[in-house]
Amino acid sequence: MNSELVHLLLRVLGTTMVIMAVIMLCCVITPRLAKKIDEHRPTKDEVPKPDPDEPQVKGPYDASSEPEYDLNYKIYNKDIYGVDFKHGKKKQ
Repeated sequence: MNSELVHLLLRVLGTTMVIMAVIMLCCVITPRLAKKIDEHRPTKDEVPKPDPDEPQVKGPYDASSEPEYDLNYKIYNKDIYGVDFKHGKKKQ
């Protein structure tokens, strides 16, 4: 066998082993790191209550305080993905 080919194959083998070792270390360290983070996470009793006078920011998908507001109204009551076959026809 050619010595250059042997050196190339050994270098590929070594690189593969290093990459596999890094992946193994990540698989071993990640759960332990998550356990340490969970140990230092505050419980529900320790979380400070928000000040009622402080303004609150709501996200676009948060629950609305209006009872008749339905976020999915247009999705469920109109076919937004297909052809509207009733458009222009009189209702009977």
